[in-house]
Amino acid sequence: MPIAYAQWAGTYELFEGETARETWRLGIAAELAKLVEGPARVLDLGAGTGVGARVLGELLPQLDVTSLDRSAEMLDRGEVPKDRQVVADMAGFRAGEGYDFVVSGFDALNYLPPSDLASCLSCAADALRPGGHMVFDYSSRKVLKSDWGALEYENEKDGHTLHRRHHWESAFDRSRTVLTLRRGAETLWHETHLQYVMDPFTLEETARGHGLRTVSVRDIDGDAYSPAHTTHVYVLCKD
Repeated sequence: MPIAYAQWAGTYELFEGETARETWRLGIAAELAKLVEGPARVLDLGAGTGVGARVLGELLPQLDVTSLDRSAEMLDRGEVPKDRQVVADMAGFRAGEGYDFVVSGFDALNYLPPSDLASCLSCAADALRPGGHMVFDYSSRKVLKSDWGALEYENEKDGHTLHRRHHWESAFDRSRTVLTLRRGAETLWHETHLQYVMDPFTLEETARGHGLRTVSVRDIDGDAYSPAHTTHVYVLCKD
């Protein structure tokens, strides 16, 4: 998987920060609040600028969060403390053992092709203690293929315009997003991001093959599960 975010790192918080924080609050933080019984160690995969660690620090200050991302620049821009950084690929990491929770927020796991997602689940299982949980949000096929199937739009903030062009590539079963940042008439950069989706049954079977049992799957803004929803929250347990 090619390294993305080389340019996106500088404007991620500006364009995605509040949406990312709300996604964390509704999904992972809400689930951890049900599971946490005291101080606990958390490993955040695809942590980016450390949004998840900050949200969890505000809502569940008893958690000790380590942030893992393949982009050191993203971690540094978020001022994640060096002793709480792991620079590694989600698809093949070793970050120690004995974590109470492994989490991944704001659709980070959608950036992994199915084979890499399976590898990520295996690494997560290795990092968890027995009885530990993996909690993550995951964009649905509905949003990537239907809602974003052929979609273009722009956002403007602080004198910058971010243009997004989404396209579903049926031949590769993935979504391609081209990001272009402009300041006035000047184009500052382009980046291409690829996102994938594994259907819930296959994801659950893949997780089970790596020792992770599915405890629950729900829509991010409710207790029920609907295939037509845009984002789902998974809770897995290492038995």
